[in-house]
Amino acid sequence: MTPTILQFGEAVTGIEYALRPGGYSIVKGPGGTIAVASTSRGYFLPGGGQNGDESPEAAAVREATEECGLRIRILRCLGVADELVYALDEETYFRKRCTFFTAELVRQEGCGEADHHLVWITADVARAQLEHGSQRWAVAEAFADLPLSGTGGAKSSMHVENGSSS
Repeated sequence: MTPTILQFGEAVTGIEYALRPGGYSIVKGPGGTIAVASTSRGYFLPGGGQNGDESPEAAAVREATEECGLRIRILRCLGVADELVYALDEETYFRKRCTFFTAELVRQEGCGEADHHLVWITADVARAQLEHGSQRWAVAEAFADLPLSGTGGAKSSMHVENGSSS
């Protein structure tokens, strides 16, 4: 029996979605925070599409370094979920097959991409502010054994590492 893959986003009738597999990480930091990339489009977990025959784990590690300047070590796989998106810059509908991992920070090297700013936020803020439903789900899975306090007053739990959040 094939396991069911959770799907986030609404499918547009009559549209064929291009499959884009990728790896994403939930990097746990100090004080119960996690690493998030702040961009002009919002907050996102570090991660992205796989290159060639790259594994989801390798993509997650590479993307954390490229986007945020983080060297990470994968701890465990949380699960897989699809996110249906339209990429305006590529004029393409994608079914992003996202494999999510928890990871530990090994060290920080530089700032990452110019349009990505590393921000450390609490899990409850991430669940409220991440742009993609699949990423909010993954954060909930990563912290399933810990009660989340809700989002009231949580904006004060943000810390910008290498630039201002947009």
